[in-house]
Amino acid sequence: MPICRSCGTPLPENAKFCPVCGASAADAAPDVPALVLDTPVEEQPETEAQAAPEAPSAESAPGAGWYQSAETQQQSYAAAPVYVAPAKPSIGSVFDFYRKALAVLAKKPVRLWGLSLLYLLIACIISGLGSFVPLISLPIVLVLGLGFTGILLDGYHGKEVRSEQLFRPFRKEEIVRNGAGMCWMELWMLIWAFVPVMNIIKSYAYSFTPYILATDKEIGATEALRKSMRMTDGYKAKLFWADILLSLGSSLVIIILALLSQISYIGWIFAIVLVLVYLAVILFLPIFIGLVHTAFFEEISKVHEE
Repeated sequence: MPICRSCGTPLPENAKFCPVCGASAADAAPDVPALVLDTPVEEQPETEAQAAPEAPSAESAPGAGWYQSAETQQQSYAAAPVYVAPAKPSIGSVFDFYRKALAVLAKKPVRLWGLSLLYLLIACIISGLGSFVPLISLPIVLVLGLGFTGILLDGYHGKEVRSEQLFRPFRKEEIVRNGAGMCWMELWMLIWAFVPVMNIIKSYAYSFTPYILATDKEIGATEALRKSMRMTDGYKAKLFWADILLSLGSSLVIIILALLSQISYIGWIFAIVLVLVYLAVILFLPIFIGLVHTAFFEEISKVHEE
């Protein structure tokens, strides 16, 4: 039914004018169905599922989802086991090893010092005579060094030391194994000699090889080298500082005495002291450093046994 636009009165069909306000029926609005909102709707009881508000999901609430995922990640990180490398057991300071070496040297100073000089003298003679055939002289010198390592170990433990111990590694049943072990160590040191810094690190990593060969008669050359690397792991820096402090201290004393020897009138006194100190460094420093390394080997061996 059309409706009058002026007053809203329903117009009869075929009416030309509104019977109420007289407006033209041509301007009447078309028939409009009744609004749905006017129709009463029966109220439905609200269920528990409809009454409860829906929890926002991560898609509908991106902020909440981000915090929830971050919290979950933190919990997973906290739950995951974290590997921590075990700390190496302490074996004492460098000066502790100096004191141990001095204590050993004080018990048999003449015998140990004399055997050290004998070893250096024989090694120099063999190296000089075999300079044209190093493939023969070098293994002999290396095996001789293994014999001197045995002297250091016996002296450290308070045992009797004799000159024939220098030649003990040359026994028929041991010479092949001892020569192979010492030459294998020297070969790897030669390979790393051309790499700066690494040559120093590797020299200390292999430094326990003679001690291992001297104490374990059943171990092979390759395994002795590997065992030395395992034993020195975590202690190479301390071995390095033990050597460098001795070298720097000796050099500093010699330089100071050399400067004092230039003083007029009394400089000759310092010159005599300089000569004596220089000879002491040359003669006693090798045996002292050897005993320091022996003390390191013994203490680190105790750590690995534990």
